[in-house]
Amino acid sequence: MDENKKLRIAMFFSSNPTSAGGVQEHVRYLSEELRKRGHEVTLFGPEGNAKQYKNYHPIGYTIQIPLPNGNWTSIQMLKPFSDINKIFSKNKFDVLHIQEPYIPILGWQLVDATNIPKVSTFHSAWDDTSIINALNGIVPLFKDKFSEKMGAAIFVSRITQKRWEGLCTKKVSQHIVYNAVDRESFYPIPQTKRNKIKLLFLGRMVQRKGVIYLLEAFRMIARKFPHAELEFVGGGPEVQTTLSFIKNNRLEKQIKYRGEVFGNKRIHFFQEAQIFCAPYFDEASPLTILEAMSCGCTIVGFQNEAVKESLGTYPNFELMVEQKNTRALAQALTKVLTDSRLRDDIRDWCIGESQKYAWSLVAEQTEKIYLSILKQNHA
Repeated sequence: MDENKKLRIAMFFSSNPTSAGGVQEHVRYLSEELRKRGHEVTLFGPEGNAKQYKNYHPIGYTIQIPLPNGNWTSIQMLKPFSDINKIFSKNKFDVLHIQEPYIPILGWQLVDATNIPKVSTFHSAWDDTSIINALNGIVPLFKDKFSEKMGAAIFVSRITQKRWEGLCTKKVSQHIVYNAVDRESFYPIPQTKRNKIKLLFLGRMVQRKGVIYLLEAFRMIARKFPHAELEFVGGGPEVQTTLSFIKNNRLEKQIKYRGEVFGNKRIHFFQEAQIFCAPYFDEASPLTILEAMSCGCTIVGFQNEAVKESLGTYPNFELMVEQKNTRALAQALTKVLTDSRLRDDIRDWCIGESQKYAWSLVAEQTEKIYLSILKQNHA
């Protein structure tokens, strides 16, 4: 197998291209970096406004369904009159990379119906205490079916591998490739003396992101810190809950909802914030935490398996408190709001730590996985 071969890569994902999200950003950055390395990348996914993607082809349509842990997922169906074998023929592509292979149904069809060498990337995980642990005994039942035509599985964190490795037989090579941050775009701006201290929540507005717990915690301390302003950026089913909470508690002067933003338009929110709020649970490897770190934000939120992995050496890990404990979250926010020196120390650590994560490295590692399975297939 030629190590310098320029590949024709088909990449499929199920997440809604019209919404902001970690999977969407992962696909965008990874595909851009693979193109920089000389590869031809064609993206496939659901119908919708996909202006942020280059060479995008909609082949599916989405049905949204709620999950027991307060998140939402989507079922992907193949567009009528579409021919999978014709779209993904061997003479068009060298490798098929399926993001989110656990999402039904179209991704499953691609695994089963195509004969191109395949790689999958897993993006979701859940905590040991989660209601989703009911899946732990079910996942291995699909091992043989999934592994029959799969060359490699990529996991975005150790906790993600822990949840999904039961799908892989020994013939499927397993790899952990962490998410990254675009440091050329997400960089810290000089800190100037400001009248306000900005706190930021940026992400999907769903229950498992802990929106209501953050709102309650901030309400507890709002009067004590009239100069603190909390911004919410994102879209989702919890938007109306947030707006109602703000109005009912007369917090319009201190809590602002900025709507949903995409791509690089998100950057200035991170740069303007001093504190990033991550009251998440059931996470795999949140991109927003890496992006906040790269911009020098102090991170405050809930402990979960993913946070322990990505912030293992965080100098003030006590700022990551027990899940769903609003009083502890309010105390952590109080601590960072009252101690500017603490924020400065954490800012320095975050900026330095974020240097470890680069999309160019993710692309390089992914390329090696492609070449490895192609070599095995050729042999």
